[in-house]
Amino acid sequence: MAYINIRFFLISLISFLILSCSSNSNSDNPTNKVSRINIDSVQVFADFETHDIAQPTEIEILDNGTVAIADFGQRKVSLIQSNGELITSFGREGRGPGEFLRIAHLFKIGDTINVVDTDQTKISKFDLEGNLISEFTFKSPAVLPEIALIDENIYVAATGGAYNSILSITNLETDSTFSFGTPKGESLEVVDLQASLNQPKNGEIPDLFKNLITLRSDGNHIYAYLNAYSELRKYDTSGNLIWEQKLDLPYNKDIFERTVEQAKSSPGGLPAYNYITDFEIIDQEIVVLTSRRSSDNSQLLVRLNESGNTTAIYLLPDHIGYMTAFNFIPEDHIAYFASPGDGVVYKSEISF
Repeated sequence: MAYINIRFFLISLISFLILSCSSNSNSDNPTNKVSRINIDSVQVFADFETHDIAQPTEIEILDNGTVAIADFGQRKVSLIQSNGELITSFGREGRGPGEFLRIAHLFKIGDTINVVDTDQTKISKFDLEGNLISEFTFKSPAVLPEIALIDENIYVAATGGAYNSILSITNLETDSTFSFGTPKGESLEVVDLQASLNQPKNGEIPDLFKNLITLRSDGNHIYAYLNAYSELRKYDTSGNLIWEQKLDLPYNKDIFERTVEQAKSSPGGLPAYNYITDFEIIDQEIVVLTSRRSSDNSQLLVRLNESGNTTAIYLLPDHIGYMTAFNFIPEDHIAYFASPGDGVVYKSEISF
């Protein structure tokens, strides 16, 4: 059995095998009582030709309406006014101050832009003009580090099952950390790699993936989406579970069945569980950007209430590229979508 030094293996494997599937083949929730809204048009907001953006993967909207865009390919962040005018860009590839290897998240906290580099487990804080203020490293023992900022001095991170937990909160001012949240499986140190490679072929969740999560925080609550289970948990900032909800998104069943077949036809592969590409919080409501079940289907925005129940489904145009991230300005009914394959950030009017 292989128990040692599998972190690097899994990170490399997931980078090349981002396949969509589900942990559960339950039927989709009926949507006849849920509003279904077609998003008929989108327009290009930013691209390489006009803004020198090659591979947009993350979007954050600042209080003044400026749109911050992470360029994964060029390891930089661009700030663009809502009218499309480029303000500035900052960052480059490297390990020095203000340099990045893998930009995973952008977080706006007050008057700062916080750039998360998961390869360096580093957060770099910039002002709204792109000047570097400070940097610090964060701790996440998960095989794929995941983090969200609660405020400028407190962050929540994935633990990957370590300490018999799934999350931890660190306060930088007090230099203290506490762990919480029931994990779905064992920690990385005791996972059997060979067993994980075989489990997807039987429709089982690989042990390596059981504790992988995507994190968000609105400053008052923590939202942890368990990737392999399509399950969302809401915690308060003291680590108390408020609710947990299985998200039976419209494509989950089809994605699951397709990925099981892919696992069977690729004996050495380890398909990643990817029902969604992004989610955001607005006034305690959750908006999810789904994966596609096939290249012929539209991606969806699914809006959920504060208890995690679906209230509306928005069908995005199917002629545009695959979108990995989004953000929105609710009061202006404007949403932005990052499509790294197209090298484009799209803009559309949507009433949330």
